Amino acid sequence: MFKYSIFIYITSLLVFLIKGEGNVISLSDSDFDDVMDGSLPSLVEFYAPWCGHCKTLAPIYEELGDAFQHVKDKVNIIKVDADSNKAIGQRFGVNGFPTLKWFPKGEKKNPVDYAGGRDLESLSKFITEKTGLKSKIKPTETFVKVLVEFYAPWCGHCKTLAPIYEKVAKNFQTEKNCVVANLDATVHKGPSDKYEVTGFPTLKFFGAKNKEPIPYNGGRTEEDITKFLNEHCGTFRVPGGGLNKNAGLIAEFASIVKKFFKATKQERLVIQKEFKDLATKFTNNKYTKYYVKVFEKVIEKGSDYIKKEVSRLTRLISGKNSLPEKIDEFFHRRNILESFFSDGEEEIRDEL
Repeated sequence: MFKYSIFIYITSLLVFLIKGEGNVISLSDSDFDDVMDGSLPSLVEFYAPWCGHCKTLAPIYEELGDAFQHVKDKVNIIKVDADSNKAIGQRFGVNGFPTLKWFPKGEKKNPVDYAGGRDLESLSKFITEKTGLKSKIKPTETFVKVLVEFYAPWCGHCKTLAPIYEKVAKNFQTEKNCVVANLDATVHKGPSDKYEVTGFPTLKFFGAKNKEPIPYNGGRTEEDITKFLNEHCGTFRVPGGGLNKNAGLIAEFASIVKKFFKATKQERLVIQKEFKDLATKFTNNKYTKYYVKVFEKVIEKGSDYIKKEVSRLTRLISGKNSLPEKIDEFFHRRNILESFFSDGEEEIRDEL
């Protein structure tokens, strides 16, 4: 069974797709200096289209632009594709994505790094503290992204794709906001006509804020379709089921985890306090508490704690009795634990 294949559910999802242009200003090498002339305070996100964390931040950043739309003549919310516009990124020392920098009014050359939380509340609060401007945050809504296969029962290519598409749907079954669906276009001709389906199978991706669906023109393998969905949904699925090594990780914690790994026992106590201060900025992330727990357990028990937990979670992932949602949880936790090992080294420096 596909994850949602009934016509009523698909059409109800399409009704709720967001329309309209956002309120985030997109700049490039050619027009950055024209807009960033110091006349307005500005928050700038430097991102890369292929960056998973950037994709996660994207809808939140769009909401931020909407929240300050009523005062857009007093503050700028800006984004720059620093992968395509490398000169701007290099000028401001961008070496990872996403990077957010704050340009106070009158400042064009020396912005301040934004190191706060990446949730809407934290970003809005930061701008308000810097400018005195109040946001108008709309009630949070969750918009589902949908990949739809328009097929015909008599179509040979559809029959060939069917078992592959079935595997993809199963792999994404726990992704509540990334739906894999199909539609018999010979029975439900309205949507097929509306979206100009002229052959079978036709795959179209309905994004959360796209006015029109994106045609899927990639390969018809499980790997190809999975890669496409990860890029457009910000997910971390892998062919065959499960999650890749980045699932569950909080990018902002990577450097302090690495520092903790290389530290002596005494140094770890200082780093642990530093980490707890940083963690307060990411309380909206469900895995922040787990990071805190790992820091505490490693200080208490050493690297053996990580080794034993990784082994235990690996057994649970391989077990046959766990629910898919719990298996995802085990993947996330194992990834976090393994992130405490660095550059292929096998254990933390317990002896120091």
